[in-house]
Amino acid sequence: MTTLKMTICPAVGLVLFCWIGHPLAAEALLFDLTQVADRPATSVEKVLGKPSRQLDDVFRGRRGYSYPATRATYMNGAIEVTYIEDGARYVAIWVQKLSAKYRGYSYPKDGGKLLADLGLDRNTTAEVSDQAVTRWRDLPGIYQIDVFPTAENQIWYVHMLINRIYE
Repeated sequence: MTTLKMTICPAVGLVLFCWIGHPLAAEALLFDLTQVADRPATSVEKVLGKPSRQLDDVFRGRRGYSYPATRATYMNGAIEVTYIEDGARYVAIWVQKLSAKYRGYSYPKDGGKLLADLGLDRNTTAEVSDQAVTRWRDLPGIYQIDVFPTAENQIWYVHMLINRIYE
């Protein structure tokens, strides 16, 4: 009887670990930013789903240039993608519009965790991190990511500039 218990208990433990661990692993990524960056709308829809809203607009960069653009919102308005010259060049995420998991992220402590949720290296060193913004630059395929806090030191929103020429 003891041998039977010793055989069954580890097997049951392994099954429970896999059964419970699988949904947690599937929930790890919000989305893979590298599968969105610089991609056309049809490719982005495969990652984020159909947009809830889409409109033609003009994107004005800090350098004074204007570009015809299309802005599309996804995930009930939590994510906005700006398409310039047929590619996703600017992405904004309103973290407080996402699920409770993300609304609980504290600033600046969970900035790396948010990078990991976007499929990026959570251990990337920020170029700037103060009470107003945390900024990473020159990540693979992404020029700049800025994270901004709420007054309660939660992550409020994130904006990502994919290509420097649209700065």
